[in-house]
Amino acid sequence: MRILLVDDDAPTRDSLAEYLTLLGHAVTACGDAVAALKVCRNHSFEMVLSDIQMPGRTGIELVRDIKALSLTTPPDVVLYTGHADLELAIGALRAGAYDYLTKPINLDELAAILDRVAEHQALLHENEKLTDHFDKVVAEATSEVRAELSQLRELLSQQAGLDNIGIFSEAMWEVVNQARLYHEDRDLPVLIQGETGVGKDIVAKLIHYGEDSSRSQRPFVDINCAALPANLFESELFGYEAGAFTGSATRGARGKIDLAKGGTLFLDEIGEIPVELQAKLLRVIENKSFYRVGGLSKVETNIRIIAATNVDLTGQIEKGLFRSDLYYRLRVGSILVPSLRERTDDIVPLALLFLKAFAGKRGKAFRDISPEAAIVLEHRPWAGNVRELKNAMEWVSVMHDAPVLMPEHLSGFFEGMQRHAPVRDRSPSLYKANQPKKKRPTEQDIDDALAATGGNKTKAAARLGISIRMLYYRLAAKD
Repeated sequence: MRILLVDDDAPTRDSLAEYLTLLGHAVTACGDAVAALKVCRNHSFEMVLSDIQMPGRTGIELVRDIKALSLTTPPDVVLYTGHADLELAIGALRAGAYDYLTKPINLDELAAILDRVAEHQALLHENEKLTDHFDKVVAEATSEVRAELSQLRELLSQQAGLDNIGIFSEAMWEVVNQARLYHEDRDLPVLIQGETGVGKDIVAKLIHYGEDSSRSQRPFVDINCAALPANLFESELFGYEAGAFTGSATRGARGKIDLAKGGTLFLDEIGEIPVELQAKLLRVIENKSFYRVGGLSKVETNIRIIAATNVDLTGQIEKGLFRSDLYYRLRVGSILVPSLRERTDDIVPLALLFLKAFAGKRGKAFRDISPEAAIVLEHRPWAGNVRELKNAMEWVSVMHDAPVLMPEHLSGFFEGMQRHAPVRDRSPSLYKANQPKKKRPTEQDIDDALAATGGNKTKAAARLGISIRMLYYRLAAKD
């Protein structure tokens, strides 16, 4: 070990130094506490062996001085004193000394203390290595999360526009992870459920495109089932042969299933498909083949079907409006996209993302959202979900111009929405509209929690009432 020996009595100091050197230790000797402290500032030691009673500063004061240096791995300080100074030695232990000896020093006792100090220092160094390793692992994990978030946002912005639903909460991270999983298995049909405006179409694109840009060569064909008249459904979906019906094209026409060959057919609002066509769609999923309207030849296909709905299909099944066998076949792969009310962590970051994008497009100055406006946004019910939030930010960028969004910038939009608010749909919903709101930790809350826990992220997350993963997301987004 590296030992700093401190004693104003030269004969004692020299004798102890010789003994310690014989035991194989590297000894540095000082005649007083002031000189010893100076050496401690510039060199590292595993142990300091010091007399208590010395001119100037005492050994106990030296203990406190070394402690005040806040060294990464502080040395263990062992003090020695005469029999009459036993109470002083106890005071030294209270001040932070590792152990003490009485004069005349028993060399066997000193050797035993040296062994204990060596073991203790080895543990301290091992703990330091583990701490460094842990910090490195945490830093790498944080870096990976940040890089992954950045990569996803860039990719999805370019290919699928997932910035429109955002990845700012743990709930949306789970949605993205599910989409990635389903992207890997092209044979798997997927049912995406969620309220109007949550971004089901964008999740469908993520399932299709994944993270492989070469995959974009495969077609992604979408059809809004709610926008099609019932009498056009079959020909639009399956196509038709020449002369299949009055007014049909002389050469026939390919349907959406044909156009999606090798890729993905996205059926938005699948609950609107007429019941009589649902059996045909089920056969496409199970047999990978179909017949065009008026056709006799079987057409092979290798499409994947992704469907989306904003209604409770189980309720539709009970009413006889949706086939149970099609429902259970579709939901082999199932994703539930939560409403904006259920992921309030997303509201302000998403609003800022939209606001900056629209401000940049129109040459406006908006770059931030005030705390007061953030509160207004978070307490808005957002019945139209992300779509309504996006529209609100676009309206603000048209009507106002300021560096920071304030509550007054939003009032006109909300007043207009109130005047033109439609009667709420009373049909069965996938969600409870009045979920209790969970307070979203502010950046200051996060800073305070980290400070209170000495930087321990696990404890800080527990203190904030969020997951450790969510804390890493918030820290990554903050940077």
